[in-house]
Parts: sequence; C-alpha cells; structure tokens
Amino acid sequence: MHRFIYILYRQEGDPLDILKELFRRYQRHRIGLIGGTLAFFFLLAIFPLLIFLNALLGTFNLPLLDLIQSLRDLIPEAALEILVGYVSSISSTSTSLISFSLLASLYSSSIAVTSLIHSIHTAYNQHSHRNFLRTKLWSIFFTFLIGLALVTSLILPVLGRNFLLFVSKYIPLTDGVIELWTNLRWVLTATIITATLALLYKVIPYKPYKKQSIWPGAVFSLIGWMVISLLFSIYVNSYANYSIVYGPLGAVIALMMWLFFTGVIIILGAELNSILDTRRNKKLSIYVKVDDTDLDEELED
Repeated sequence: MHRFIYILYRQEGDPLDILKELFRRYQRHRIGLIGGTLAFFFLLAIFPLLIFLNALLGTFNLPLLDLIQSLRDLIPEAALEILVGYVSSISSTSTSLISFSLLASLYSSSIAVTSLIHSIHTAYNQHSHRNFLRTKLWSIFFTFLIGLALVTSLILPVLGRNFLLFVSKYIPLTDGVIELWTNLRWVLTATIITATLALLYKVIPYKPYKKQSIWPGAVFSLIGWMVISLLFSIYVNSYANYSIVYGPLGAVIALMMWLFFTGVIIILGAELNSILDTRRNKKLSIYVKVDDTDLDEELED
C-alpha cells in the first residue's frame, strides 16, 4: 500500500530572478508607454504649478528660485535653466491668473495620477471596480497629497539655519535643535517622499494582500529616482547635447526625459511590490509517493 504526502513550500527567488521579472513586466505592461503619458501631463502641470508656488511662497518671503536651484544635481542643467527663466518671468502675476494656474495644474496632474492609478492596478493584475467618480476623487486626493509632499520636500532643504534663527526670536530654540535640523532636513525630505509612495502603493490596489508589500517598492522608487536622475543629469550635462538635434526644444526634451524616468520608476516600485507579494503568497504543491513501510521506518528513526 502506498501513501501520498502533501508537501507545501514557498517559492524562493534570488535578486537576479526578481530583476528579470521586473524587466519582463516592463515590457508586458508597456510601462515605457505609460511613462511617456505621465511625462506629458507632468510637463503640462509644472508651469501652472510654478505660478501658484511663486505667489504662495512670496507671502512668506521664500524665493522660489532657491527651491529650484536645490534640484541642480538632479535635473539636467538645460532643463533647469528653463524653470529658472520661467520663474524669473512670473515675478508679478494677477490673482485671477494664479487661480487659473492652480486649476490648470490640478487638472493636468489629476490625469497623470489617474494613469498612475491604472498602472498600479495593472501591476497587481487587477481591474478596478471603482466607478468613474470614485476613481476621479482618488486621483484628486493623491494629486493634492503628491503635490504637498513635493512642495514640502522642496521647501525643507531651503528652510535652514537662517529660518530657524528667525523663528527662535519668537519661539525658544536651543543651538542643539538648530544644528539637528540642519543635519536632518534632507533625511526628513526623503522620509516624506518614501511615506507618500508607500501610501500610494497601499491604498490604490483594489484588493490588496493581507500582508501587502509597500516599503520595498517605496524605497526602491526613492533610491532609483535619485540614482537615475543623477546619472541622467551627468549624461546630459557632460555628453549628450539635445540642442544639436532638437534645437531650442532640446532643453524641453531633456526635461520631459527626466519626467519620463520619474514616472517609470514610480510604476516599477508598484511592480516590485507585486512581484514580492506573489513570491511570498504563492505556494507550490508536490505529492510524493512513499511506501507505508518506508514511512514507518522514518517515523521510528
């Protein structure tokens, strides 16, 4: 007489297998095509957003140019010059234009976030059952959330020792607190971005796993975005000259390429979480046929 033993074990995978699967998903889910869509709508949203930020920060005597300059190491120099020149040209804007700019930025950004939501559903092999109104409300909510995170991330590095010295006139602050803030402000910036991405990966999936991965993809997106932005900036500034091929549009093309990489790396973070969840939750079954005598001997031993 024979007996079948049912064995369960979790599928394991080394980092190379995960990278291969990530590359396959990049092709299968057409992430490059979606990244191009995100870059287009991000570009439409940037310039109206700059008008609004310039007016908002002006009320607090915070120069927007300093915020833009803080991204010098991550944005190609030609693209940075476009942003700096645009900010310099909008020093004085009417209230009606500011309101219109905010609405235009929210509209373009919400379309980009809607595409991002669908991409995250695709990463988890899901089809959203939310109706159009709920999907639009989610996109508007995350548009505000992402915009707030980005603005906060830009403002924090600028708010350094001088700002805290100004605040210390009204609120008692020790020298140790001022020094701690100066050293940790970049850490806080990275934490805000990572937490925003983690929330995006957690809430968007329609039917998340019970033990859904969110932090690996968030950390991967943050580090990947910084590395790719730095390498792309070095490449464009040192080797590639888009103006030779595209003429005056070269700087715009460089800016769109940077936005393209930004969109792609956010989607890849969701894909990485999905891969890790699949490997953790998927179990393989094996039936092993053994003799009763062999089984009894094993039990006696």
